[in-house]
Amino acid sequence: MKKVQMKPDVNNSLLGFGCMRFPTKNDKIDREKTFEMLRYAYEHGINHFDSAYGYHNGESEIVLGEFLKTLDRSTFTVSTKLPIWLVKEEQDLERYLTEQMQKLQVDYLDFYLLHALNKERWEIALKNNIFDFFKRIKEKGLVKYVGFSFHDDQETFMKIAKSYDWDMCLLQINYLDFEEQQGKEGYQYMEDQGIPVWVMEPLKGGRLTTLADDIYDVMKEVNPEDSQAKWGFRWVHTLPGVKLILSGMSTLEQVEENCKIFNEIKPLNESELQVVERVKEMIKARVKVKCTACNYCLPCTNGVNIPRNFRIYNNAYMYNNLQEGKHAYKFHLKEEEKAYNCIECGECLEKCPQHLPIPDLLKEVQDILGI
Repeated sequence: MKKVQMKPDVNNSLLGFGCMRFPTKNDKIDREKTFEMLRYAYEHGINHFDSAYGYHNGESEIVLGEFLKTLDRSTFTVSTKLPIWLVKEEQDLERYLTEQMQKLQVDYLDFYLLHALNKERWEIALKNNIFDFFKRIKEKGLVKYVGFSFHDDQETFMKIAKSYDWDMCLLQINYLDFEEQQGKEGYQYMEDQGIPVWVMEPLKGGRLTTLADDIYDVMKEVNPEDSQAKWGFRWVHTLPGVKLILSGMSTLEQVEENCKIFNEIKPLNESELQVVERVKEMIKARVKVKCTACNYCLPCTNGVNIPRNFRIYNNAYMYNNLQEGKHAYKFHLKEEEKAYNCIECGECLEKCPQHLPIPDLLKEVQDILGI
C-alpha cells in the first residue's frame, strides 16, 4: 500500500477509507459485511478512516468505533467532522466533539474537520469563536490536527483558507470537476502553502467508472488492463499536493480492487494526461442540453427548477447511467420542481441567454426520466 508522510508523526496510506457508504440491511449498517470490509482494508495497508457526525444518520461513527476498538491505537489515524450547521451556541462545539469521540471510542482524534463549509456555515463558525475552540482542544490533547471540508465557490474558499493556519483541507477533486468549487486556483494555493490536501469524490461518486464503451476504448488503447477507477485515482495522484485520497467503498469487491490499485499506483505520464483531456471532451460532448446553469430562467412561475432538471438529465447521459438519472429525478427533486409541472407559459424563453427551447426540453426530461 502506497504510504505518504503527511505530518512528522503521520505516515498514512494514500488511500483512506471513507465511511459514508457502508452496506446496509433494513436501513441500518450491515455490521457483518462492514467489519469484513474494514478488516480487509486494514490488513492490506489502509490505516486512515474518515467519518462524520451525519453519515448513515449518525450510525457510521458508532460502527467505525466498534471496529477501531479492536485495533492498536498507534496503527491507524481517524478523522471525523463537526456538523457546524447544528451549532447554536459556543458550548455545542465541545458537546459534539465529546459525543463523537465517545462514538468512535477514542481518547483523541488525529484530525477534526469543520464539515462541508460554505459561506453561511463559515459565519456560524466565526460567530462561535472557532479559533479559540481549536486552541483549547489542541492544548488538551483531544485533537492533533484541524481542517475543513468544502462545498462552495472559489472566493469563499480563499477567504477561509487564508483565515487560519490550517493543518489540512478536504476538497472535491476529480478529472472532470477540477474547475468547479474551489477550482485549480484553490488547490494550488494549498499546495503552495504546504497544506496537505485530502480528496473526496475522486471518481465523482462512481460516475467515472461507468463511462460509455466508446469513451473507455480511448483509455484502453493506451492501457488495456487498467480499469476506469484506476485512471481516475491515478489522475488525482498526479497532483503533488494530494496526501490522502478518500474512497467511500460499499462492497468488499471495491475494497479489494482499490487496495490492488493503490499497491502499485503511479501518477499519469504526459501522454496519459492527454488521453484524460480527450476523455473529458468526449464526456462533455454527450451533454443533451447546453444549459449553463446561469439561473436567469428562475424563478419559474410554476415552481419548476429548470437548471436542476437539465443537470440531472445531462448527468444521466454524460455518465452513461439512465437508471441513476431516473433515481435522481425521482428522489432529488421536490415534486413541484419536476419537469412535468411546466405549463408552457413561455416566460423562460425570453430570459434564457442560450435561447434554449425550455418547455420542449422539459417535456423531453419528463419523457425520459419520469417513467
